[in-house]
Amino acid sequence: MMQQLEKEELEIERIGSISYKEFVENYVKPGKPVVFKKAFSSWNVKEPFDPAFFKKHFGTYTTTHKDKTYTMSEVLDITEKSTLENPAPYPMGFELRTQLPEFLSMLNPIHMNYAFPNWFRSKLIPKSRFGNDMQMYIGGIGNQYVLHKDLFHTDAWVTQLYGEKKFIAFPRDQEDLLYPENKGTRSPINYLKPDYEKYPKYRHATPLSVVLKAGETIYIPNGIWHTTVAPGHNISIVVEQLSRNNFHAWKKDIYDYGIKRGRIKGILQYGYATLIGLLFKAREIAGYKFN
Repeated sequence: MMQQLEKEELEIERIGSISYKEFVENYVKPGKPVVFKKAFSSWNVKEPFDPAFFKKHFGTYTTTHKDKTYTMSEVLDITEKSTLENPAPYPMGFELRTQLPEFLSMLNPIHMNYAFPNWFRSKLIPKSRFGNDMQMYIGGIGNQYVLHKDLFHTDAWVTQLYGEKKFIAFPRDQEDLLYPENKGTRSPINYLKPDYEKYPKYRHATPLSVVLKAGETIYIPNGIWHTTVAPGHNISIVVEQLSRNNFHAWKKDIYDYGIKRGRIKGILQYGYATLIGLLFKAREIAGYKFN
């Protein structure tokens, strides 16, 4: 059973089918997380994406976690046996494009009619670089992710394939209450056991939360601090998005992370980001679809 906290939490809104324009106006522009109850249905799924499905079709596929190799079946067994006292390693996952391309082909359209345009769909940005991630994660009871803000200010789309996962997010204007560290992308606060004496400002934070169910998708705008807690065995996928909406923040991060490795590297990365941004905008004007 998930631990009950004293801090009052507001519910992240759940919505059904709305127009793309409504989505942009009501959630993208104000930077507001939201859960789509039926976005999953755009994939026209023929069978449930449960552990039996993945063992049957991808059981021998492998991944690594802390330099150890596991098959899909082994990962599913380990996470199913996870407990609060002895949680499974986390996150254990697969990169969809390189490790599970056959499964990725089933998720069409990957943008679910809302997560577009996505400039990461271009081959100009390497896979799993600069925020261009597309992952499947498998977890179990006791798994909790660190409170964080996604690198490179990417927009994140998380779809729950199996089981449930609790998402906790904080409005953008509450960053100072979370004691950012590690280059401003991680918080030392343990969501389940916050130390108010050490981090007193956190008392004033107002978390938003929702338990994402199988078949639902949550949109997490760039710059939003968030974390997750697993109440049980679960499987989810994460797709990152880059567009005009977050391009300037992404480009700034590209420079900031590059400059830490050397002035020349920072300048080169900034120039690269500026150039491909101009190219993406030109291609959009010309009618190219980044879906």
